[in-house]
This record gives sequence, structure tokens and C-alpha cells, in this order.
Amino acid sequence: MSLLNLLSLQDDEIDTVTTVVRKWCSDHHVPIDGERGRAAMSEAVRLTMAGEKSAPMLAEALSRHMRLDQFKRRRD
Repeated sequence: MSLLNLLSLQDDEIDTVTTVVRKWCSDHHVPIDGERGRAAMSEAVRLTMAGEKSAPMLAEALSRHMRLDQFKRRRD
């Protein structure tokens, strides 16, 4: 998913996505402009485009996805 998809979101959705991703990156000591930060942003945009509009639910879904992604990376 391209981060250009972020531009297709409404202003309030962009605010929610960026807030959730910034918090996730801060909590996990991950630079937002690094590989994991960009992956988190892409996933948050995907989740929002799929209909997840609530910040708490988006944060939970993002955390769940990133944990699974990290687990998959360790197994490879």
C-alpha cells in the first residue's frame, strides 16, 4: 500500500491515523520515518480505508498487526 493512499482519507481520518501511528512509534521506540514506522503508517492507512475509524480500535488493530508482523519476521 502506498502512503499516497493517505491523501484519499478525510482530514479527520488523517489526523487519527497520524496520531495513532506517532503514539505507536513512541511507545515502541521506533522512528516514524524508519522501516517499521513506515510499515505502521501503511497498515494504519489500510485499516482506516477498510473502515476502522475509531482511534482506540485503530490503535489496537495496528498493535495486533505489528506484533504478528514482527513474529513472522523472526520466523523467516
